[in-house]
Amino acid sequence: MNKPLSNIKVVELADYVSAPVCARILADLGAEVIKIERASGNVWRETGKASCPKKFTDAENPGYDINNTGKRHIVLNLKTPQGLEACHKLLETADVFVTNMRVQALCRLGLDYESVKDKYPRLVYAIGLGYGEKGPDANNPAFDHTAFWARTGFLLDMAPLSEDYHPVFPPSSVGDNFTGMTLAVEVCAALFNRISTGRGDYVRSSLFHNGIFAMGAMQIATQGKDGTVFPRTREKHGVAYGDYKCKDGRYVYIAAGYAEKLIAKVFSIIGREDLIDDPRFNSSESRLANAEEMYSIISSAMLQRTSDEWLAFAREADIPMVKMQHFSEVSEDEQALANGYVQDVTYPSGKTYKIASSPIEMDSIGELFTAPTKPIGADTEAVLREVGYSDEELSNLRKSNIIN
Repeated sequence: MNKPLSNIKVVELADYVSAPVCARILADLGAEVIKIERASGNVWRETGKASCPKKFTDAENPGYDINNTGKRHIVLNLKTPQGLEACHKLLETADVFVTNMRVQALCRLGLDYESVKDKYPRLVYAIGLGYGEKGPDANNPAFDHTAFWARTGFLLDMAPLSEDYHPVFPPSSVGDNFTGMTLAVEVCAALFNRISTGRGDYVRSSLFHNGIFAMGAMQIATQGKDGTVFPRTREKHGVAYGDYKCKDGRYVYIAAGYAEKLIAKVFSIIGREDLIDDPRFNSSESRLANAEEMYSIISSAMLQRTSDEWLAFAREADIPMVKMQHFSEVSEDEQALANGYVQDVTYPSGKTYKIASSPIEMDSIGELFTAPTKPIGADTEAVLREVGYSDEELSNLRKSNIIN
């Protein structure tokens, strides 16, 4: 199958998640991705194992594989002239360079955009950043938890206010994934534009910017003296909206929002049609003013039936409601399995893990599978031979610890 990016060559020099996710998406779209690692391996190999230390190993590392499947792995010591020379030989034949190294480090290597743009005018240079290129924090270290989650307001403001208030603890890599996918979209647009211009582009995507955009509705709503104030109590977060405990101890989540018809349906399924036109609850303003009372009515009603019973009522009434799941339950979610959103990945040992599949869904590509990635430097010799290195030169590079 001739995939959309089947003639595109990508060189990746990246640690952690955001840029590797971008390159993984490009590989899913058909690109050849060459991932450069240090001899000790990418940091995320160790982080992936650490996410489940009693289960994951060097040979079975789903936490790393989900971001790096479909790539060719090579080792280059870029702190040496010979290693840098090999990197440049790769860039000479590449269409895209993807990195999330800090700009200072790229400058020291001579691999920053300003240093390479004239050498490789057709190259699309893609960089994942932390806080952006400008401003007082541009050079600060940035991670998903800090730049995407903590600095954008989510962790402080989404935790319900109570006597036991504590900021929310975020999941790992969500902002990285968002940033990597944004970067992949930009790369594809730059490649399309290159068809007519013949020139590459400089594209970037930052964790902080993506976090602000992702939380944009909240950032807008809180502006000014009449803006929404956070953090706030569970009742003030929304009624006929949010989490409710059921008789079986499970929680359901209702997304009735501020739609009058949906709120009326919620009143109906709990047997309180009399509340539909009640002046305490028949407008956004009155519901907000009487949020505690409304929450008490609905939450008390929800405790009278099991989560499955409420889901049956919700389906019949066409109310957006789901049973809230633990991460562990997603692996067996019938809807996820039916669509291939979670796939079985079998490792050479025979062990099988359920891993999220690629979010790319295109008829021109077909079904995509996450697969175990190769060991550190598995493709080094083959890749360097393709750019002109002889056996003798490879042997000398190996003796000098420039390759593995």
